[in-house]
Amino acid sequence: MMDHRSTISLLAAAAILSAILGFSYGATFSGACEAIKDAPVGCAEWWLSRYQTLIAVAGAVFAAWLGAQPVLRQLRLSSLQTAATLQQVYTTRERLLEAEFRPELAALEKLSTDLNWYLQSDEGRGTMTHWVWDKGQEVERMGVRLLQRQMKNLDGDNMAIARRELVGKVDRLGTCMRNYNATVGADDPENGSTEEDMASALEAELRAEKELPDEISMTLEAIGRLRDAFAADLQELRSKRQLYDQILATAALPKES
Repeated sequence: MMDHRSTISLLAAAAILSAILGFSYGATFSGACEAIKDAPVGCAEWWLSRYQTLIAVAGAVFAAWLGAQPVLRQLRLSSLQTAATLQQVYTTRERLLEAEFRPELAALEKLSTDLNWYLQSDEGRGTMTHWVWDKGQEVERMGVRLLQRQMKNLDGDNMAIARRELVGKVDRLGTCMRNYNATVGADDPENGSTEEDMASALEAELRAEKELPDEISMTLEAIGRLRDAFAADLQELRSKRQLYDQILATAALPKES
């Protein structure tokens, strides 16, 4: 069965031939052939002579169409093979992105819940000191995890940007949380600490306590942007994969001659 391109080509050739025959037929019955009615082949000689260029063009079009069919079949087959390859590529990337990021997203959501607790809590500094110490270690582990994922280079374009931002925010938050407890052990003589060291630690601690709510808020916002970037990149991959799904589903496979 021919596809729509082949059908159009045949119709075009038929239209040219029909035009030639129509003009010739009209000329025959309008008296245009009378001058050569005694010619060896009569009116046929007249209209063959008059329309030889159109006849040659029609023949050339038809010959070109016949010669182009193997090339067109090969091009259609090549296009389908390319579509099948790209469909598989986007399917693999879609599955890999989900498989790799879902566990990380769950860990980030848990961290977000814990950090929100600090913003909403009215506990005293004594309780917060221990919480910040424990959570600070978790934040540092998350920073390492984010960097390891970044080096794998598996993120989409939107996620790559959002991840770089989050890595920076998590690093700042981890530093702030360490400084929150800067005076712990700063006065231990065995560490060779001086009064200046203790004063510097106290200053860092007071500054960290003041900055911590803002650092947490910025980190939570960065986590939200990474989450949104994941959804955007995943949807983009799905749209591309679905496009090639549709191309392959509706393709008319070329027949072997």
